[in-house]
Amino acid sequence: MTLDSLVLIIHVTAVFVLSAALSIEVLSLVHLRGACTLAEAHPWIDPVRRLPVFAVGSLLVILFTGVYLVIQESASGKAWPKVAASTLLLMAPLGAMTSRRMRAIRQTYAAKNTINSELLGRLRDPFLKISLSIRIAAFFGIFLLVSAKPGLWESVALVGTSLVLGLLSSLRGWRRRTALSRAEFAD
Repeated sequence: MTLDSLVLIIHVTAVFVLSAALSIEVLSLVHLRGACTLAEAHPWIDPVRRLPVFAVGSLLVILFTGVYLVIQESASGKAWPKVAASTLLLMAPLGAMTSRRMRAIRQTYAAKNTINSELLGRLRDPFLKISLSIRIAAFFGIFLLVSAKPGLWESVALVGTSLVLGLLSSLRGWRRRTALSRAEFAD
């Protein structure tokens, strides 16, 4: 086994780990947004211990092994690796902001006996859904870049389209749920 093969295996494994972390986050968010009692929310508040550590670790491994593989392919002068790395780095601050909000939810959850309007509001915070949708769209856009290896403007257009679609998918149904939430509190 060559060093290049080993690095590629590590890179692909990190991609799978990040994909799994995002999938677990999707499941957690769906269940948290639908929770009406503490018992329903409990298993999804922190479904996998250290999930953010796995996500950040895999993100860093993907970045460093990706840089190595791009250099080995003599593709460092091409546009798609730069756009892919920039997009990958865009995921980090969104993940950090989400992690802070989830930490606040865990703290609020630990201090409460029932779900009140404050905790319910935090569980249904629209930012959590928007951040997750954009990070998944960015991840998908990077996958497309690495597969197609387009030029600069095609790379920017591909990632831009992915991010816009991710944002739009997170906003879909938002108005309807907001109207339903207002109706619940009015009763």
